[in-house]
Amino acid sequence: MLSYIILTYILSIGGGLAYWLFLRRKISSSNQKSSLLSIVLLSLIVPLFFIQSTAITPKLLQEEKSIVQKDFYILEESVFIDFCPVGEVLETCYQQAITSDDFCHCENIQKENLLYYQEKPFYNFLTWQETAFWKILAFAGLGIFLTLLANVLYLNRLILKSRKEKRILSGQSYTILYPSKPLSVASFRLLDSYIIWQDEMDFLTKEEQDAILFHEISHIKQFDTWIKIVLNVLNMLWIVNPVYYLIKEDIDRLNEHIADEFAVKKVGNAKAYASLLFKMKTAQQASLTQGFKNHSSFFKERIKHILSDKPQKDRLLLNIVNIAFIILCFVITSQKTYPLIDKQIDKLKIYQKLSKHNIETGKTTFCKLCLQEELEEACRE
Repeated sequence: MLSYIILTYILSIGGGLAYWLFLRRKISSSNQKSSLLSIVLLSLIVPLFFIQSTAITPKLLQEEKSIVQKDFYILEESVFIDFCPVGEVLETCYQQAITSDDFCHCENIQKENLLYYQEKPFYNFLTWQETAFWKILAFAGLGIFLTLLANVLYLNRLILKSRKEKRILSGQSYTILYPSKPLSVASFRLLDSYIIWQDEMDFLTKEEQDAILFHEISHIKQFDTWIKIVLNVLNMLWIVNPVYYLIKEDIDRLNEHIADEFAVKKVGNAKAYASLLFKMKTAQQASLTQGFKNHSSFFKERIKHILSDKPQKDRLLLNIVNIAFIILCFVITSQKTYPLIDKQIDKLKIYQKLSKHNIETGKTTFCKLCLQEELEEACRE
């Protein structure tokens, strides 16, 4: 599990850096968003195909004249290299092993099966990091889940308490919500599609109201609500992944650009739409000012994007090429990286077992075969 999580971090960071260097602002907003979502999705999916490619591999055991197949695991010799005694230390360990009555249950004690425990700051640091990481994931996961649950319950309560109006827009039915208290002009999609509206919006012309509605419809058509929910759930896993927060912020930026492009296409006049945004920005009505507060996070950039003389066109072929290239890079990276990560984690497990036994017994010499059996049992559990 830890190997999988680490690999998702590596892939997302690598994919994010490639996006910022080669794709961001150089292709259409829709293509940028598709690339980012592909990086997120593939960072989670590609490592799944390498979970079985670990340093622990199943073997067949031959017992007497019959071949019995069962789950038996053998660690590669290379994972023990940091714990194998050499030289005079090996001779000392061997003498301790053969003179100890309760060293192990093996019939023959051999030098090549001896392990020597010595406290190592590097492995102590990794152990501390691993423990802290799981604690952070547990507490953050609980907090994020409760926050997400509270938000969903709030939206459902908003639906129940608001005055509703069914309206057909662009051939589709939407539920317009008129909350009792002034709220942001916004939209969301759960089981149905909803647009939060206010009677105070009547100071706008019919064309201007339609432009705002088209902007919100775009968010609904993009499934932005569900994307945000998924990204928030993903935060439980990527709580300490710095690229996650950059990706999430850029997706929010692109959502607004795509919604603006959709509204401009419907309105047919970029300058008129840009003027509408300025009008909403400077509106004196408190609810309207609040309503466009979040949408104005990248206000200047949005205006510049809307008035751009040469807007980038969405290209399906470019999307396919980008995704195919991401898949190829992720597969190659996973193929090269996963065995190294998994082997290092196996080394950490060995060190933790040796450290535990050293604390319990005071011994520094241990049997590799017996330790391997303990790891087998832990793996089965």
